[in-house]
Amino acid sequence: MDTSLDAVLLTAMEAGRRAARVCRAVLAEAPEAPDAMAKLGKEPVTVADYGSQAVILEAVARAFPGHGVIAEEGSEHLRASAGDGVEQIVRLVSAASGREADFEQVCAWIDHAGKADAEFTWAIDPIDGTKGFLRRDQYAVAIGVLRAGKPWAGVLVCPNLPVDLSVADGPRGVMYVAGHGAGTRRVPLDGGTEQASHVATAADPQAWRVLGSVESAHGDPDLVVRMMEHAGIGGGFVRYDSQVKYGVVAEGAAEIYLRPRSRPDYRENIWDHVAGVVVCEEAGGRVTDLDGAPLDFSLGRRLESNRGVLATAGGDCHEAVLGALKALENA
Repeated sequence: MDTSLDAVLLTAMEAGRRAARVCRAVLAEAPEAPDAMAKLGKEPVTVADYGSQAVILEAVARAFPGHGVIAEEGSEHLRASAGDGVEQIVRLVSAASGREADFEQVCAWIDHAGKADAEFTWAIDPIDGTKGFLRRDQYAVAIGVLRAGKPWAGVLVCPNLPVDLSVADGPRGVMYVAGHGAGTRRVPLDGGTEQASHVATAADPQAWRVLGSVESAHGDPDLVVRMMEHAGIGGGFVRYDSQVKYGVVAEGAAEIYLRPRSRPDYRENIWDHVAGVVVCEEAGGRVTDLDGAPLDFSLGRRLESNRGVLATAGGDCHEAVLGALKALENA
């Protein structure tokens, strides 16, 4: 079994493309009208979530059966709640994977966990940003790989992100591809010229741009604003759904992504961050918790020892945010 970085990234990229096909197909078959979409409740995202995970883990199980897996979903809830969505999931997974499957096979792929205590562990979020997905806005398919408990490779698939962020109504669909020591690439999802991604280099805090979550429950937007005021950051505050934010920092379109804890007892899920951390750091950025400590992915499914997440262009920018947060906490 070839476990080189190139081999892992090739599998992750192909799995990401297939997952994007499932997600896009679900939206194409869903009603365009927001009211009609709302009447379906969570059914479209349920189909996309499970279908996306199934095609990703089919690819991982086939290429790297000895690797471990930590993923967001399990088939138990699907079996209990899928209802009319079963036929659609099976049909879309079969089409995207190129393998005819029945419901039991799809569930087996969803539940693939690989081997415990493996050197390599895949951390999968089949759809990050479910509300963004339902709004047909930003969401991501996050495929991260830990090696000996540390982020090593990541593919962040952003099916609805503009290929050129300055052209909002242009072609959409981007993959950020990164591996330890190999840098970060920005790859158009539907074909085109890939480019190396690098974080921004602005030295003036008045130019620094800050990203936060659309959902207030996913963070503390008031704290973000107060931090900006304290640090003299003046480039604006933009709210995006999902791990897309890591990619935006990685390509230099923002300098700061701040994710405070939504409540004191909250701990981040590792699948929400492995891919994004690799993408940001390999582009020259820095990722820590809000105390400046590295994120510890070795403690299971959650970042048990960390308080929030801060991803930046690094250097003075990172230190300025940490300093402002500490000052606000001690005030």
